[in-house]
Amino acid sequence: MKYREELAGLPLLDGLTEEEFALVAGRFSEEQFPAGTPIVEQGYGGFKLYVLMEGRIRVYRTLNGSKVLITTMEKPETFGELSIIDGAPTSATVEAESDAVALTLHRDDFYEILESSAVLEAKIWKNLLRTLCSRLRSTTNQVQDYFAINKALCENESFRSFYKLFYS
Repeated sequence: MKYREELAGLPLLDGLTEEEFALVAGRFSEEQFPAGTPIVEQGYGGFKLYVLMEGRIRVYRTLNGSKVLITTMEKPETFGELSIIDGAPTSATVEAESDAVALTLHRDDFYEILESSAVLEAKIWKNLLRTLCSRLRSTTNQVQDYFAINKALCENESFRSFYKLFYS
């Protein structure tokens, strides 16, 4: 497999035996996305897990017609975890900032892998929970930062003036 080493280093696949890794890795497909291409669009069905192998992507939400950048990602990074779990529409748009290559795992394949072995299922769920916990902690920190900035903008004229120098 072309990206075997990068895939093996993912937290999502941590602790898998060689046999388990081969089973999971064999279900991924490679997809290419030219710069500027939407990979996942906010509000539409998300049925794949993505592992970014090459390039850079941006994740944003559209609010009141404006794009609000959430984060940028570089290899190797996963996205699409929530949608692969519940099949619900995606909460953000993911767009290739540069030419990008991702390994993808369809939701049906994900659940077939989980059903193949209770031990493998437990390992993957544990790893997935760790990944999502890390993202939740990061998001909580971002929200706290935004709240602090918003409070300072509302309460402090000097801060508003300073802020306008950078964001107007």
